Amino acid sequence: KNLLTIAIVACSVAIFSSCSSNDDGCHECHIALENADGSETMWHIESPSGEEEFCGDELENAESSSYIYTVTDTLYCEQMGCILPPGEYGPGSANSQYEIHCEEHGDH
Repeated sequence: KNLLTIAIVACSVAIFSSCSSNDDGCHECHIALENADGSETMWHIESPSGEEEFCGDELENAESSSYIYTVTDTLYCEQMGCILPPGEYGPGSANSQYEIHCEEHGDH
């Protein structure tokens, strides 16, 4: 019984610590364009600091209604054949139909 109890407690601690370590306030973000059929075309973007995830003020800015993301090199989407040329995208830009979405990773 004691060994089983110890194993259950150890597994519980491992599960809770892995979930809490993923919820660090940082999220991946992408540029999204809604298609006529309701699906989205997405292009992954890097944070201004060059990281894969946006954290702190960078994340807060990316989620704001005035955010502009500047694409300096052509981006390729997850689907085949769609590109996003260099330019400014996001709700605060002239290309406001392109939204910025940031993913929630800590929600298990």
